[in-house]
Amino acid sequence: MSNPAFMSVCFEGERRELKSLYGKMKRLQERKKPLVENGFYCPQRWLGNLVTRLGVNWQDVYCKGEWDNLKLTDSCLYFFTETAWQPPFGLLKLIQKCYPSLSFYFAAEGDDWDVYITNDKDGRHFKSRYVLDMEPDIEYCDTIEGACTHLAAYIGKPVAANWTALWEAAEKWNDDNPDADWPLNVKQFKVISNNELWD
Repeated sequence: MSNPAFMSVCFEGERRELKSLYGKMKRLQERKKPLVENGFYCPQRWLGNLVTRLGVNWQDVYCKGEWDNLKLTDSCLYFFTETAWQPPFGLLKLIQKCYPSLSFYFAAEGDDWDVYITNDKDGRHFKSRYVLDMEPDIEYCDTIEGACTHLAAYIGKPVAANWTALWEAAEKWNDDNPDADWPLNVKQFKVISNNELWD
């Protein structure tokens, strides 16, 4: 069984190109039969259909997953992907190649994949920088202060507002509570550039 990778995506650019991409994706997901036969849970929303619609062989672009939550606003196109093992960065690059005015922002994560990354360095669309997995909830925090406040409330002890203190407090709680049903996990989103993306 594969480890899932989750990614939230936002494209910005010329309205004409945003509408064109949105139209392609919407028509694909509303088909009675998928453009390309596949074994995915929601075969109409398989990423390989979009790769094919964009004029490329789906076997040449990593597309082991589906999109969901497609939404067009006045200035942005949003969608979410769930894929096996890694996010479909090659697809984002392909979309940008087909629609030159568009630029993309993303936040990608995977617990078993154990990577939390974003290219949205200014937090225009994806502000969260810290993830606290505290059974039964997962908290997303924009600042280290917010993350430490959440963790402090959960463990009942103050936590200094820095990454080392946050991580050490979670590890100490785990050591002190070995019989807990779920260990505390804290993660930090790493900000990377598009040049660091793999296909």
